[in-house]
Amino acid sequence: MTRLPYASLHAALLLLALILSKPSSAADKPNSAELNLTTEKVIVFKDGYCLVLKRGVATTDENGEIFTTEVPDAAALGSFWAVPKKGRMISMVAGWSEKTDEEAEDVRCAQTLEVLVANRGKSCTLQLKDVKLSGVIETVLSRETSAPIAESHRSTLDAELFRALSRSSVSSVPPDATAAPRVSGVSGHYFVLRNDNGDTLINVSEIRQLTIPNMKTTIERRITRTTKSKRLRFRFEKPSQKQEILISYFRPGVRWIPSYRIDLAGNEGKKTKMAEISMQAEIINEAEDLIDTPIDIVVGVPNFRFRNVTSPFTLEKVLRNALQQAAPQLMGQFRNSMSNAMFSQRAGEFSRPGPHPGAGVEVAGVDLPPELSAGGGHDLFVYNLPALRLRKGERAAVPIFTSTAPYRDVHTWDLHYTRADVATSPSGSGIQSPLTLSENKIWRQIELTNNTNVPWTTGAAMIMDGQQPLAQELLTYTSPKDYCRVPVTVAIDVRGSHEEAEFDRQLKALRWSGYDYAKIQERTKLSVKNHKSEPIALEITLRFGGRATEATHDGDIILSPYKSQDWRNYRGAPAVNNSSTVIWKTQVKAGERFEPSVESMFYTRQ
Repeated sequence: MTRLPYASLHAALLLLALILSKPSSAADKPNSAELNLTTEKVIVFKDGYCLVLKRGVATTDENGEIFTTEVPDAAALGSFWAVPKKGRMISMVAGWSEKTDEEAEDVRCAQTLEVLVANRGKSCTLQLKDVKLSGVIETVLSRETSAPIAESHRSTLDAELFRALSRSSVSSVPPDATAAPRVSGVSGHYFVLRNDNGDTLINVSEIRQLTIPNMKTTIERRITRTTKSKRLRFRFEKPSQKQEILISYFRPGVRWIPSYRIDLAGNEGKKTKMAEISMQAEIINEAEDLIDTPIDIVVGVPNFRFRNVTSPFTLEKVLRNALQQAAPQLMGQFRNSMSNAMFSQRAGEFSRPGPHPGAGVEVAGVDLPPELSAGGGHDLFVYNLPALRLRKGERAAVPIFTSTAPYRDVHTWDLHYTRADVATSPSGSGIQSPLTLSENKIWRQIELTNNTNVPWTTGAAMIMDGQQPLAQELLTYTSPKDYCRVPVTVAIDVRGSHEEAEFDRQLKALRWSGYDYAKIQERTKLSVKNHKSEPIALEITLRFGGRATEATHDGDIILSPYKSQDWRNYRGAPAVNNSSTVIWKTQVKAGERFEPSVESMFYTRQ
């Protein structure tokens, strides 16, 4: 035995220790050309789309290429980008790679021919119809077959074979990229039995009984599956170079929905009322697994013109939007109820620029969790959430902030009077029920001032008084220092009524486009009674067809062009009539009544 000198032995041991202690990685292997991608960040928007950022490292092969099989199934046109950290990327190619796997499996014999094949060379005793023979199974005249097994045929398969097929399936490959598995088999009708009398050719179907010592009852079958998988190849100038790539794409499937809790408790007897507002982000993931991934949620919706057009690099025919299929009702509500657009379904249910009663309050701090941060820019505001583990199909709720905001109660009455064309209305069509005239349409709303430095985005709001629920409504987008109104409920102790009366009529007062028009003058009286034990802030908005000429109690008159929604059965020219809106803002003391009125005129064709 040759002995190494001590110095050489020490050097060899030191080298071995260095090799064992060095951490190995895929990127350090000379032939590791496959990118090890990790999701670095996901930026989620409210409309069900997100921007995915992935980073990976690999070493170029002898052709200067690296690759990945993690190709997304959905990406918008023009949004799929791969940017190297250093060096110049020559090309990016998307395509399919085909792989055939074969697996051998022993399964139970299902027919006599298979038993003969499994026991070839063994001694046996046969009972035929009229004779009994003994000998050795010399040859089985069979041939090997291979047939595809369709999903619809699996119920007729042997249980063991079905389990083998299940184990060989590739669940990560989409159905349209996977061929049906093929299973080997045997077919034939004859075998040769050898004994002292010679070789006898026997038809398998003639066997009535077969005896074989230590009979083998299983046969090997080969299961072959051909799969196609997506592959992205990135080519660089030099081989054997470590490359780091950032891949980004814009895709559907992840959405965040804001929800608010507004608590009005603890304001009895206070001059300045304060509401505690908490917001949480409800995140829906129907795109891909997010494992310990930082998520940014965005207030605002960016303009992606080709959001519904498939990028060719996904190799898909259509854009897959799993979220649209998983929650179609939820996705259908985005444009009309959950966007950041302004709303005016009820009086004051929109935010307004400019000074208002709460504009002078101090800016309040927002109680953001320590692991969150926030930032804004380019008309978008971003909340940076911590890393989340959210698999496809899961939902998560993340608290965003808690803050206090000053508010005041405002009672609003929206009254839209639809005027009938006098000349065309049937007799009695203008008469309304007294119950309709006194119908209570006055809403209690809370006017919240955003005294923070972060915007409130549009979302569902649960209004509470401690543990007592008051209402659920929509809080609309509100910029910092601005304010919004949130309806609470119809006020049962503030009643309103209105009535209209004509006080002048002039026939042929106007001739327009060959027709004579009569001029009708009316007076509309409104009445609001405050049955509360405290004064209220009241805002009335009255809209009707025609021109308002005079309003009492400092009513603000706003004239607009003709609007068809103000009329029934209108047959005159739109140019001869206006649309009028009158707004009153006042304080009504406890037990008192506010009774404004407005005079107006309109033309009707004779």
